[in-house]
Amino acid sequence: MPIVDDQGRLFGRLNLVDAVVGLIALALIPLAYGAYVLFRTPAPRLLAIEPATMVTGPDLRVHIRGENLRPYMRVSFNDIQGNSFLFRNMGEALVELNPMPAGVYDVVLYDNAQERSRLVKAFTLEPPPLPVSQVMLVGTLGNLSADRAAAIKAGMTVDGIGEIVQVSEALPEVTRVFAGPILEIPIANAVLLPVVMRAACKVQAPEGVPQCAIGNVVLRHTSMVAVTTPIGQLPFQVDQIRGVQPLEPVQVTVQIGGQAEVVALVRKGDADYGQYLNPLAAGAVVDAVGPRVAVGPGLDRVDVTVTARAQRGSSSWTYAAAPLRAGGPFLLRTPRYELQGTVLRISPDWSAAPAGPNGASR
Repeated sequence: MPIVDDQGRLFGRLNLVDAVVGLIALALIPLAYGAYVLFRTPAPRLLAIEPATMVTGPDLRVHIRGENLRPYMRVSFNDIQGNSFLFRNMGEALVELNPMPAGVYDVVLYDNAQERSRLVKAFTLEPPPLPVSQVMLVGTLGNLSADRAAAIKAGMTVDGIGEIVQVSEALPEVTRVFAGPILEIPIANAVLLPVVMRAACKVQAPEGVPQCAIGNVVLRHTSMVAVTTPIGQLPFQVDQIRGVQPLEPVQVTVQIGGQAEVVALVRKGDADYGQYLNPLAAGAVVDAVGPRVAVGPGLDRVDVTVTARAQRGSSSWTYAAAPLRAGGPFLLRTPRYELQGTVLRISPDWSAAPAGPNGASR
């Protein structure tokens, strides 16, 4: 039998054209598969999250490791979406976290349409080791005109921080800048408003040293915190930090010594305004000044009685953020002078029970 008969059939059964077409089709199958493998969009996949465990706090960020990542993707932690997806390359991205409660989370990768990859229980957010605490911050609000300053009242809420509990009269504005020493830069046509603010702060302990922080700002003298009030966002410069215990009047007798001409400046009614002359910061008033005694060439000594607004701490009275004890130092700062002395007597004694509403001891 001929291979191709007179009717064009192969071995008398298949049409030659059909056979050629079939062979071509068979040859195209591996070619099509190769093209699919070569040109298809590879599926993205999550491999790891770094770090896998973090402590609750503001401005948290994690690294995502993966394969075939793309810029338009997003990552969620359970059903809480990350704040951003910062694409670096096909194997890495940065994700900023939105506020989330402590817990264990699945890490889920999405494209525009659907979930693409998931790491089950891959991320743990731990509660802070130290609790959120409250402090009283004495300082000044800046960037104010006289009219705007008049709109700030005690009881006003400060978003995310606390509330203003006391307000004083406005002062000419200066901004303190740390440049080795502290420099005060005057600001034209603006005023500062001294206030006392009750604030919630996060206690943290880097290198074992407890600190109180609002956001990324560690609270200390001269710290600047941006606060949001009903009249807008304002800079708040800290002058003094103290506890939330009530202020109590404490009579303190202080022996002050120094240059005779400086000691001679002390007068009844002088007020201690603290390091930065904030009328709300320290709060001690001179009640009586004893006779001056010469103790050496050009040197005098005098006993001064002051009424200080102090707080009852765990082991002593506290004044101007420092322990107030007999034998301890006492610094008297006024606009005219600064003198340091030694505490002789304190009344009432710290160990005495605080007075009740009717004036009797509790």
